[in-house]
Amino acid sequence: MRFPNAPVCRVRGSTAFSLRDASPKSATPQPCSLIARCVSLGGECSMTLGFALVLVLTGHVIADFYLQTNRVARGKGESGTLLASHCGYYALCMALFVSLTLPLDSIVPVWLALSLSHALIDFGKARLEKRAGSSLVVFVIDQTLHILLCAAVVAAFCGGSPAIGVVGVLAGVMSPPSAATALATGLVLLIIWRPGAIFVRLLLESVRIEGADAMHDGESTVEELRAGRWIGMLERTIISVLALCGQFGAIAFVLTAKSIARFKMLDDKEFAECYLVGTLASTALAILVSLTILEVVAWS
Repeated sequence: MRFPNAPVCRVRGSTAFSLRDASPKSATPQPCSLIARCVSLGGECSMTLGFALVLVLTGHVIADFYLQTNRVARGKGESGTLLASHCGYYALCMALFVSLTLPLDSIVPVWLALSLSHALIDFGKARLEKRAGSSLVVFVIDQTLHILLCAAVVAAFCGGSPAIGVVGVLAGVMSPPSAATALATGLVLLIIWRPGAIFVRLLLESVRIEGADAMHDGESTVEELRAGRWIGMLERTIISVLALCGQFGAIAFVLTAKSIARFKMLDDKEFAECYLVGTLASTALAILVSLTILEVVAWS
């Protein structure tokens, strides 16, 4: 996988170094290697808009889903302490990713804006869930607001801005594959795992198929639900990797293998409907997220 708009190392008074070109030519861009290369030449590394946005979104996904326990997620609507704890962890995580993305004079105001706005959005979400309960619509609105805010900040402060040294190091060490490729792939996987599982679960709850809850009984419920969660994660992972590689035809093999494993259970109409909704939602999510991130990281 190659992206047309990768991070570029620009050197004052000299030639630009780009991740897109690997052969040393005096009149053409060269690979942006370790940070020492830029520093020794008196230059600075700059990143594309898409690369910067992917960095910030990676920080948001990690902070909002992977640093937040189930206890905090369920209880922050009722407990101000849990909400403050989550916002604190979010602020710490975003401090790291913002510092990797923005110029030094913009780090503090942007970090404060992202952290405080996240707290306000989560507070509003908690109040809304008290009235309407947890639902797919609330989840989608919440994440849409967070993503739009991250995009607005990046567009306002990051266009062609100098990148901090760590980004230059990553760009040199991880190419090939390029740092942009690796980061985009990592963000896709982070989104389709835990956030993807939450999205599919809320979708199934929103279409509440009668009798779907009766498919699990007694002591097997927890084990079966855990197995189903892992199956869904593996399914989305394989589909996303195939989509990122452009092998869309091979996705049919994954869906066929899953259907064969559940073949006898498909005789139950209620299970078949629930299975179809979950499988199609999971597949669509994996493909859409993969294609979207591919487009975003290519923004110049």
